[in-house]
Amino acid sequence: MMSHDELLDSVAAYALGTLPPNEAEAVAEHLRACEECREEYRLLRPAVTAVAYAAEAPADARSSGVAPSPLLKARVMKQVRGEAQRRPRPRGWTVSALLAACLALALVGYSLIRQVSYDRTRTAVQRQTIADLAAADSQRYRFSGGAVVTHGDRLYIVLRNLPTPPSGKIYQAWTLAKGEKKVAPSVTFAPAGSTTIVRLPEAATTVAAVAVSVEPEGGSKAPTSKPIAVVNI
Repeated sequence: MMSHDELLDSVAAYALGTLPPNEAEAVAEHLRACEECREEYRLLRPAVTAVAYAAEAPADARSSGVAPSPLLKARVMKQVRGEAQRRPRPRGWTVSALLAACLALALVGYSLIRQVSYDRTRTAVQRQTIADLAAADSQRYRFSGGAVVTHGDRLYIVLRNLPTPPSGKIYQAWTLAKGEKKVAPSVTFAPAGSTTIVRLPEAATTVAAVAVSVEPEGGSKAPTSKPIAVVNI
């Protein structure tokens, strides 16, 4: 039979759910009778809940991401249990030590969530891009070496056989809003094979013209070179 100090040391592992069933039962029974251990358990539970929350939190709505598989929490906790079984539990497992472990697990869960969300969002954007470019009602404004394509509010530049820019340089898109006289900087991009497709963040219905120029890495606030393309839409 475990002593009080041994049971107190086991409260942290019990909170994480890493104890074998027989030990977990002993700790649960002890908690019903010991105020000191119950207080320890109350201190630990918020940290453990944070791990579960991190594993179940939905993706950021602004990214149009998708929440990860519900198996994520199980995978995180499986890793915790595996570590607990491989290493002997030290005496005096403090609240700060458990909080540190929970924080590390929460960060792992958050990282996995972001990666799943990013992958699924990227796939959704790629599918939408293909659908927009192939749509019969898309508007195409051709120029030598490519075209500007609009579909609804979405705006694309399609460039063929775009050469690699000089060292320290990058391509930058520019948009001229309707009613304006000066172009505004948009995204920078590099060639992507024989066909480079760039989706611009501006709404197509607000843009009167699109241009592309070669600029220093990081982009410019105003064009510093003659545009390689200027397209009125």
